[in-house]
Amino acid sequence: MRNLALAACLISGALAASAPTAAMAGDFAERSILGFSPDGGRFAFEEFGIQDGSGFPYSNIFVLDTARDSWVAGTPVRVRLDDETAGIAAARADARKRAGDHLAGLDQPGTLLASNPITESGRDPYSIAFRRHPKQQLDGPELQLKLETIPLDAPNNDDPDYKTQGFRLILQDERGDTVLHEDKSLPASRGTALDYRINDVVIYQRFGQPATLIALVMVLTRGFEGPDGRYMAVTAQLP
Repeated sequence: MRNLALAACLISGALAASAPTAAMAGDFAERSILGFSPDGGRFAFEEFGIQDGSGFPYSNIFVLDTARDSWVAGTPVRVRLDDETAGIAAARADARKRAGDHLAGLDQPGTLLASNPITESGRDPYSIAFRRHPKQQLDGPELQLKLETIPLDAPNNDDPDYKTQGFRLILQDERGDTVLHEDKSLPASRGTALDYRINDVVIYQRFGQPATLIALVMVLTRGFEGPDGRYMAVTAQLP
């Protein structure tokens, strides 16, 4: 009986050792859409997660001037708690506190038109189609965003095996093709950018006024233990 029990334990241990395990490599930030100002002139979102390698929680809050397609002065607000035992909630609360004045008045949620998270399979990461309104509500035209990568050298890339990229983002609608963004060079703040994907399309529409369209693009960068995913926003005005 003792030998049979020992054999069972050995078999059980061998099976456990040979079973596939979930490997954690890199980190892909979550995102939260914080809202628009009533006139659509500002838009804010947050990215947050646990940093790969260190295990430190972080939260970054971005506030965008939608007319200029540029960050509002004093942002982004970046918080990292250098403590593995600190939770993401603490980092997020700290970031909200530091960004308080920049978030004042951003109380319009906008509408999420389309989303293609990195965990969804079977979808083209470089293209996303959507409508401004539900078809059952208003039978308007379909719009499409297409992303094209552009080979560009990153200023902080010290390994030639990592092929870095910029991108071009094109809006296709009834007016034709409009280039919303096109990199001519890579900013150092983007890190070692390896690839991109369209993650979300958000709109803020006021009756009788132009609409503000936001595309959240995930940037895949070289990380400590694997690729990391962070976000950037591109804005456009729709009639």
